[in-house]
Amino acid sequence: MFNSGTVYSNFTPLVKSPVIGYRISGDDVLLILKKLTKRNFSKDHSMMKLVKLHNIDGTILDKCSVVYYKSPNSFTGEDVCEIFIHGSPLIASQLEQVFKDYKIPGFRLAKKGEFSFRSVLHNKYSLKQAKAINLIINNESFSSLEYNKKILFEGDIVSGLSPLREDIVNLFSEITASIDFVDDEDFNFKKIMKKTQIFFNNCNKLLHKNRTKIEQKNICKIMLIGAVNVGKSTLFNMIIDKERAIVTDIKGTTRDILSNQIIVDGKKFELFDTAGQRSKQGKIEKFGYKKAQKLSKEIDHFFVLKDKNTKKAELNKLFNDFNINKNFTIIETKSDQFNYNSKNIKINHYLNREELFRRIKISSIYNKYVNHKNHRLEFNSSEIEFLERILEYKIDILNERDILIIAQLMRNILDDFSYEFGYINNEDVYDRVFSNFCIGK
Repeated sequence: MFNSGTVYSNFTPLVKSPVIGYRISGDDVLLILKKLTKRNFSKDHSMMKLVKLHNIDGTILDKCSVVYYKSPNSFTGEDVCEIFIHGSPLIASQLEQVFKDYKIPGFRLAKKGEFSFRSVLHNKYSLKQAKAINLIINNESFSSLEYNKKILFEGDIVSGLSPLREDIVNLFSEITASIDFVDDEDFNFKKIMKKTQIFFNNCNKLLHKNRTKIEQKNICKIMLIGAVNVGKSTLFNMIIDKERAIVTDIKGTTRDILSNQIIVDGKKFELFDTAGQRSKQGKIEKFGYKKAQKLSKEIDHFFVLKDKNTKKAELNKLFNDFNINKNFTIIETKSDQFNYNSKNIKINHYLNREELFRRIKISSIYNKYVNHKNHRLEFNSSEIEFLERILEYKIDILNERDILIIAQLMRNILDDFSYEFGYINNEDVYDRVFSNFCIGK
């Protein structure tokens, strides 16, 4: 899968930003740093240095921070350096061109997951810990995040699969030891099958218990609805803290659904901005409105926006169109322009974000619809899939009467556990694992 040599890659996105980070790992790191910075880093282990980077012709490419990590005290176990250039994609392209111009044998762009692969290869992390890194990056819930962090920091032993691994090793050992004694009066087939049944029952209980926790709702969906030009897009932008939705005085500016996920006080939300309701809608605008109506079945809470020009009949139509029951908050917009006498929530575009969240009570809304208890997970999503695969053997094994066939099927399960924990060095397995990683990791 992965060839030897020194590899490099960006580990931050190649977009305009404060910095763009590059990582280099392999035997030629010190040579590359010498060419790039005109200085010797061999005694500067784990110290960040502000240095000039040079092009092949000696001109300055950038002035930035560089850190060198001496083998084996690095993430991969090899010599590693990290370079933090100014966040210009153009400078990044110049840096990569310099790397190519060096023409160092074996110096190449890293594949997805290759740095993590090298950390496993050099026993810095186990395969399960390396997979936990990828799951940490892609987590969808805080409980799952904490579980994967625990595996990464404390090792394989905290995995919920560890006790099951011990059970299958003991069970397989007993089965193989019994094969030579099938004609012996001490051979007890029923006892072995009973232990096998208990093993699968334990797998099944753990699967259902933890799958329920993982699949538990962890996001609150809120939709903004209202008449055209009432301020839905303005509020949407204020909540997500971006200029995502186009805001103009032209009626019908929003013609489709915009969505954005945010995290507030550790709570995850998805906000939806929708096309406005009015009697004469254009064809595209009408399609967007109907699309919002269809999506409304998945919505937890509605922010129903109105201003002084909103008629009661228009509000009634909104409630009917979106089948709203008690899951709504009426928000009166443009409070800097109009005087409202009602007790509804009042906002305007001058509010800061903290005050806005206080008024619309966004955290209370989350607590109403999402069970926010901190459930302690014993498995992550990939381990759940693994348990499902193990349980596929259950019927074949429990219905089998030939101890030799049972032993072979149990050997398959044992091999699956070996693959999961990385004890079998199989390139196809590693290829499947690491090809799903982020670039630069």
